[in-house]
Amino acid sequence: MHDMFLRVKGIAKKEDKYLVLKRWMDDRIPDPFVWEFIDGVVNPGEGPDDAMLRLVNETVGVSGRIERILYTWSQMLGDTQCVGIAYLLSIEGDESQFVLPEELGEWEWIPRERFEYYIENRNVLKNLESAQL
Repeated sequence: MHDMFLRVKGIAKKEDKYLVLKRWMDDRIPDPFVWEFIDGVVNPGEGPDDAMLRLVNETVGVSGRIERILYTWSQMLGDTQCVGIAYLLSIEGDESQFVLPEELGEWEWIPRERFEYYIENRNVLKNLESAQL
């Protein structure tokens, strides 16, 4: 039997731009930061929508609002299955109120056509394209 966990990903949109965050991954590699969207694991007993809103607050320090589900995904990580839900979000509050946790280096609002220059995960890019974002 395989283990399974649930992840949520939040793609926050403001006007025609999307929020990307620069997360510290590993200081043993030449470029230890990776650009990504708001992302995290759903805790046991927590609903995915609640987890997404919690992660928005934990990641940028302001509230968010779920607009809709963009896509779902599933992948095997060894013997563990990761199932995910990607949401389109709006951020409530101004970015001047952002408070980033220590593992995040910076943030930017970027247009959709710049995703490929920031997001390294090709599966995420393919899913966003399929979702017609």
